Amino acid sequence: MSLGLLHFDGRVIDDDGRSLLESNDDEELMHVEPGVTVALGFRPMESPGTLYVTSRRVIWLSDADKGKGYAVDFLSLSLHAVSRDLETYPFPCIYTQVFDL
Repeated sequence: MSLGLLHFDGRVIDDDGRSLLESNDDEELMHVEPGVTVALGFRPMESPGTLYVTSRRVIWLSDADKGKGYAVDFLSLSLHAVSRDLETYPFPCIYTQVFDL
């Protein structure tokens, strides 16, 4: 298992034009959430994409830039907080904690 946030370019498109995720192991897709923007640290917010939660990774793939995506392997994933305070961040958002090795 790799540590930290990684660039993800394992996008495979099925016959219906949907993204599939390459996996060599018994990884199971648990949830798909379209229309998700990602903000990493103090970097500008990414354009909308699709968030995939599998049994082993969190993956975000850009809808606008088909070569852009991020993945994080995890041991545990938990919702940390929901923020609607627009003074803290300009949009409502969810903070998560990703626990890796």
